[in-house]
Amino acid sequence: MMSNEISPKVSVIVPVWNPGPGIRRCVESLRSQTLEDIEMIFVDDCGTDGAMDLVRSAAAEDPRIRIITNAENMGPGVSRNVGIEAARGAYLSFVDADDYMNAVFLESLHSKAIASQLDIVKGKLAYEREDGSIIEFPDRNEIIRNGLQAGKPLFFLFNFQHQSALFRRTFLLGNAIRYGTSRWAEDTTFLLMACHKAGRFDIEERAIYHYCDRNDSLMHDMHPRTLERKRHAFEEQMDYMVENMADEEFVSQYVARKMHYNLRVCNYLRKRQECKESCDSYLIGLREQVLRFPQLEKLKSESFIVRVLCDYGVALAYQPFNLPWEKHKVESYVETIREWVDFVKGHPECLNAAEKNLYRLFREADTLRQKDNSNGADQSLRIGRSMSAQAARLPFRCQRRIFEKNPDLPRPFTYDVRVVLKRIKRWKETKTPTCKNENA
Repeated sequence: MMSNEISPKVSVIVPVWNPGPGIRRCVESLRSQTLEDIEMIFVDDCGTDGAMDLVRSAAAEDPRIRIITNAENMGPGVSRNVGIEAARGAYLSFVDADDYMNAVFLESLHSKAIASQLDIVKGKLAYEREDGSIIEFPDRNEIIRNGLQAGKPLFFLFNFQHQSALFRRTFLLGNAIRYGTSRWAEDTTFLLMACHKAGRFDIEERAIYHYCDRNDSLMHDMHPRTLERKRHAFEEQMDYMVENMADEEFVSQYVARKMHYNLRVCNYLRKRQECKESCDSYLIGLREQVLRFPQLEKLKSESFIVRVLCDYGVALAYQPFNLPWEKHKVESYVETIREWVDFVKGHPECLNAAEKNLYRLFREADTLRQKDNSNGADQSLRIGRSMSAQAARLPFRCQRRIFEKNPDLPRPFTYDVRVVLKRIKRWKETKTPTCKNENA
């Protein structure tokens, strides 16, 4: 049991609002942690499913459990902030009420944090479906390690999976780091601030957090009101970036990444008639926030999407970004490439910003083309020729930069684009003698 009631080693903060039957497993996994010197703070956010009855029963048996009740429903971010203010532990853990963790989760993270005096220590996160099967995603910890070795900042790499980490309480309090007040993406605001300020960070692979994906959870609650919540979260993040990160090297890429994601969400939701107007208003709100950004010109030069949105408006912004949301099909990529080429031919001043995105589209389309053999060689050849036709419509210099300056393009990608490369070669051959004559 807890050896020091005044100052436990870890405070676990759990906002509770209609988590369903998963609350039982969550409570049991916390009470079964091998690190016993902990306190569990359950913040009752005025749910209606009776989950807090189980928590109160457990509290009657376990003095480490504390219950705080909100006067009204405040959302997960505000509820976690209430827990931060009330916590007494040296380190804080933030757990969702329908998730669970392995028995050594807190002990392994805490041991590493103490040994290296870390501000943040992160474990692994496993995504589970309702039937218990694991959803495979790229290993975020490996991405973070590789990114840090390449010189990228932590805030650029660790921007979700906050539940898988421990945070030093005095570090959070001393830097006024709190969760966002939005009811969506409030954890992204928190991680942006925490990872920007953190001085010492490490990863502990033995700690495994099980994120349970429920179809009725807040994350799947996609409707017009969701967009307003997401806009609020982005505004909070922009407030912090404008005031504290104006000179950071990777912050413009961070903003661009968020804009790419948000536009894809809009394209997906815009399929619903009731969401069209909300999507337009949402993008207008995002555009207003991006226009506040001190590095706006750099951002526009690095991101084709931001350039179009800021300089050409919402109506045009939807047109060149029709990437498939639910299932990536090579035909959809080819159509998207055509739309992008149409746009940059009409707005050549956007071409430099668009080249990275065009390269990515060609690369991913060709990769899908090689993998999808279900339609036979004739279909693959037809798609290859369609891609080559779009490549041929680009200016020569753009073709050269995309197809000659990217050695990581897959070998099959040269398919019919050899036609384009031959055109570039002929252009270079005709240009070289001219230059010699002029010099002479």
